[in-house]
Amino acid sequence: MTFTFAIACLEAKKQQIVHQRRVNKTSRANTCVLSLPDARFIKLFRVDKETFKWILRKIQPDFTLSYLTPALQLAATLHFLATGSYKLSVSKNRPVNIGRSTFSRILHNVIPLMEAALCQEAITLQMTQQQIKQSRDYFYENYQLPRVVACVDGLQIRILKPVRDETIYFNDKDYYSINAMLVCNYNMEILAIDCTHPGSCSDHYIWSNSQAREYLSRNVKCHYVLADTAYALENYVLTPYKNADQDSVEQRFNERHAAARSVVERTINLLKSRFGCMQRALMYDARFVANVVNVCCALHNICRRRRTPIDEREILHEETAEFDGEVEYEDDDTGALLRDEIACTLR
Repeated sequence: MTFTFAIACLEAKKQQIVHQRRVNKTSRANTCVLSLPDARFIKLFRVDKETFKWILRKIQPDFTLSYLTPALQLAATLHFLATGSYKLSVSKNRPVNIGRSTFSRILHNVIPLMEAALCQEAITLQMTQQQIKQSRDYFYENYQLPRVVACVDGLQIRILKPVRDETIYFNDKDYYSINAMLVCNYNMEILAIDCTHPGSCSDHYIWSNSQAREYLSRNVKCHYVLADTAYALENYVLTPYKNADQDSVEQRFNERHAAARSVVERTINLLKSRFGCMQRALMYDARFVANVVNVCCALHNICRRRRTPIDEREILHEETAEFDGEVEYEDDDTGALLRDEIACTLR
């Protein structure tokens, strides 16, 4: 009996030592995270230290108990968003060993907290009159296109093959995905993101059924959204002419339109550059992938507004392929007249 009790005490002592080592190691890593040089901190986590601490204050009260501190859980999550890897190394000789299953629990806890705390405030279609004027001025001064306030495009997000309804997630590029609709402004801030549709859905279908379209059609009157030929021409949606003749006013309009609409392409490239997890297949179910993308978009806007730098060498320069699918819509007659009037004013 005495021998058994001694063994139990020894085992409990070992477990206590192991736990204390974990706590000490985590404490050292936590301290190391916040003591990193500013440039390395941003490279690892894509946000600066002040933004990191601001996010931590907003979500910390809702953290579940863990031997990993809230700061380290947030750091691990941000590092995953930045790189797509769950392995966090705060310095060359000091890795933070978080197992895959432990990290998965952390990610599924932290991402919803960040989504709830950040997205509604950071991603919004509501624009002040000053913001509308800034957008109008930017597009007119640079491309001679009047009254433009936003651009829209689709973004295919790779996902794991779904267990259910896999065929609707298989897109025309032959992989499983979510087709996300993204609306941005002239400053490459994301005004709306809709990740609720599978990869086989067309850009036009998603836009036609989106809250963003409904909001803009009601609240931004006499202004335009730029879109490519995957979308229908409407009295507030400007798309290029199809089959424009060489050296015609239609071709001139298309050239200005393409140059102006490149804002949304640059926004998508910057988003994917800043958050590398979006450059690879996200190995989670579609609903959680949507949560991840929403958080990336919110963080992107926060970084734009706080002017958090990103290394120019890391920025992607992918060009969106021209839409060449079957047209499933009819252009609006009023929209056609408005587009003709704009085309005729271009010089």
